[in-house]
Amino acid sequence: MTEKKKIKIGLICNKISTVLFVLFFIDMCVIPIMNKTFFLVSVAVIVILFAICCIISHIFLKDYKPE
Repeated sequence: MTEKKKIKIGLICNKISTVLFVLFFIDMCVIPIMNKTFFLVSVAVIVILFAICCIISHIFLKDYKPE
């Protein structure tokens, strides 16, 4: 895989991580109106996807230094 492709994938994963972080806080704000099972599943999915995206972006952007 070329360096440009790694950087592009890393930056996309970084943006996805940001969106997932915001979704997590929105999910936390609507606890009272959600079904408990749906809430627990949605939190688990968001946390797992967030962790995967953070790890991928960290690995791919390890040596990236923007100008």
